[in-house]
Amino acid sequence: MTDSRRSARRPGPGTVLWGSVALFAVLFALLTLQLSSGADPTLSGATAAAPVQVRKVIKRRIVTTIVPRPGTTSVSSGPVTSSTAEAPAEAVTTSAS
Repeated sequence: MTDSRRSARRPGPGTVLWGSVALFAVLFALLTLQLSSGADPTLSGATAAAPVQVRKVIKRRIVTTIVPRPGTTSVSSGPVTSSTAEAPAEAVTTSAS
């Protein structure tokens, strides 16, 4: 009971490598000829795309830094409330970025 069929062999690595190089060269030559004739291969069969609208988003953030006066060393351990109307004890610096 011998099998008379030949088993299919896979191509060797050299055949695959040279076949890939040859295919790349042929496709590269075809695209080069198409570009040199003035036709754009990326637009073959496609219409021109609509122009894209670009919108610039600008966010303005205001950073407020409270700088204590020299000589005063006070630490507050709770939330800061502004219910009193005294003269400001600290200098307030505001910058926009």
